[in-house]
Amino acid sequence: MNLKFHFFTVLLLFTGISLLNAQDQKEWSLDKCINYALEHNLNIQKQDLTVSILRNNFDIARFDRLPSVSANVSGGTTFGKTFSQDAGEFIDEQITYLNGDISSNVVLFDGLRDKSTIKQRDHEVDASLHDKEAYANDIALQIVNYYLQILYNREQYNAAFSQLKTTREQIQRTKELVSAGSAPKGDVLELKAQAANEKTQMVNYLNLEKEARVNLKQAMNIQLDTLTISKPENIDAEQLYATLKPINTVYQTAISHLPEVKAAKASIEANKAAIDIAKADYYPSLYLGASVSTRYNDAAVDFSDLGSKYTFGEQVQDYLSANLGVTLSIPIFNKFRTKYNVDNARINLEIARRDESLTLQNIYQKIERAMNDSRAAYENYLAAQESLSANKESFKYAEQRFNAGLINSVDYNLAKTNLSKAQVDLLNARYELIFKVKILDFYMGKELKL
Repeated sequence: MNLKFHFFTVLLLFTGISLLNAQDQKEWSLDKCINYALEHNLNIQKQDLTVSILRNNFDIARFDRLPSVSANVSGGTTFGKTFSQDAGEFIDEQITYLNGDISSNVVLFDGLRDKSTIKQRDHEVDASLHDKEAYANDIALQIVNYYLQILYNREQYNAAFSQLKTTREQIQRTKELVSAGSAPKGDVLELKAQAANEKTQMVNYLNLEKEARVNLKQAMNIQLDTLTISKPENIDAEQLYATLKPINTVYQTAISHLPEVKAAKASIEANKAAIDIAKADYYPSLYLGASVSTRYNDAAVDFSDLGSKYTFGEQVQDYLSANLGVTLSIPIFNKFRTKYNVDNARINLEIARRDESLTLQNIYQKIERAMNDSRAAYENYLAAQESLSANKESFKYAEQRFNAGLINSVDYNLAKTNLSKAQVDLLNARYELIFKVKILDFYMGKELKL
């Protein structure tokens, strides 16, 4: 019987875990498995890089407020007859020239675009960080799922092994009864068939456990020949159920700490800033600019001293000039582009608000479903306990009658099958109750402990 696990778990703190060799491996607890997976998961590492890019974008927006400074140098050589402004006549010679300038520009006002962009980039970083946390929650959920599948199938295997042991003992007793003429030989054959079925069940549970172990290793992104997990000493399902809180308490606690809620709120704030960015195109922009320039030309003449050579240093100093000015850019008509950009930004804000509402709705529905499932699982658990108790007594009585030769092997196997089913049902109900309660523990922000 396959058991589907549907539950959420808390996001555990990131801690470093060194890569262990198989020969050094002892036991992996649940929190170690989760921490290792969070540290070595490639998708989480990829999301870390995305966060780094967004942080760089935030820094770019902050530093955009600083003045820009640039330097330009140009030079070359000309050939042929040209009119020299410096010499005041046409000349036919090779002329080497060099021009250089340093300029700086700073934005004095741009409709508060820079301020709004900084806000937007900051909220985008927050949203990305919370998205990463939500994804890490999903990874932790997978780890817990596979971890508990291993425990569940191991318990099923142990239960089947215990049943097989009982059947083998009964085969031996029945052989003795057949030898004494107190039981037909067919009873032994029936019991051997039962033992074969129980062996098949053991193989199935063992294979399911191996499959869950492989899934766990792959989810952890670890390469080990064997992965031994630690088994909790005791899990009191009834005590767990007794700790459940009212649905409104669980919901209010959940929305106060879940990363997907925080990501939705950060997205709303980022879209609010996007509206201000779009509106900035309605306003004039004011820029302050400054520059310093000079030049050199080997054909230049120093009119203050016609007989001397006009040196590079003298020209650079004589032609040195500075400029300081402001530029005002006034938007008049841009084909309604700004209007529709603002409209689209407002629509995106409404989409972000709907996403937040959907996130809250989804969380409430999951909590409501988990609460209902927990109650149903608890009722099933109590019923399974009662059923197991009754089937134990029934099997005990059937075993006594079978040993006394009062019933045949078919009736005995029926009683044993009913007992086996009752044991499996109780095991299923117990794990189901634990899993459903752990969903609510996750929403309450509790640390997962088994």
